[in-house]
Amino acid sequence: MSLKEQYNSFAKDYSRIIKEKSIYGRRIFYEHLNFPLAGKKILDAGCGDGTDLMYCIKHNAEAFGIDSSEAMIRQARQNAPLAKTIVGDFSQLPFQDKFFDAVISKHALQSSADVEQILKEFYRVLKPEGLLLYLSVHPLRQFMEKKKKQKNYFQKEIVESVLFDGLLRVYEPTHTFNEYFNPWFLKNFDIHEFKEYFDPFSAEKVNKDSYPGFFVIKAQKRR
Repeated sequence: MSLKEQYNSFAKDYSRIIKEKSIYGRRIFYEHLNFPLAGKKILDAGCGDGTDLMYCIKHNAEAFGIDSSEAMIRQARQNAPLAKTIVGDFSQLPFQDKFFDAVISKHALQSSADVEQILKEFYRVLKPEGLLLYLSVHPLRQFMEKKKKQKNYFQKEIVESVLFDGLLRVYEPTHTFNEYFNPWFLKNFDIHEFKEYFDPFSAEKVNKDSYPGFFVIKAQKRR
């Protein structure tokens, strides 16, 4: 089942569960979303049910959302009717060059098999010195979720992520930090913030070990 099909199948349940259970990750994300939003064009890539679009609109931004799931976009249109939302593919964003002041994304980038292409699209649609803020599943968490002996961190696989004590299960490709911090990205963005977080509430703790569940990057497009 593709990621789009997965989220289409449980969009309403997902929206309800994350409102109740994903308070920690949302709070962390908003702590990093601390730059002026008023009057800015903001793209939420992987907008899901529109929760973060509502936050941007509350802070007087001109908010745009894109998600591959039609069911999620229907939820977003109900929750954030003032945002401009479309169904689409991150790897081919339907926006003109240098259109946005900022691109934000939460728990979405890891769903792509080609992280570098997504980052290049974010760069393309950002204005010079525009900001990129994203929160993504940590590669070490995905490594643990392989749940087998002699795991290979560098081998790309599809892993099952058990979320919120089994209320949700998603299947996504694994990644390495080499993909997120690839030479192209380091050449074209200045990293302002990077932080790893233990995820005590949403992600499964494989073998009851403690390891980072997600990380947050804030970077600025170079001219």
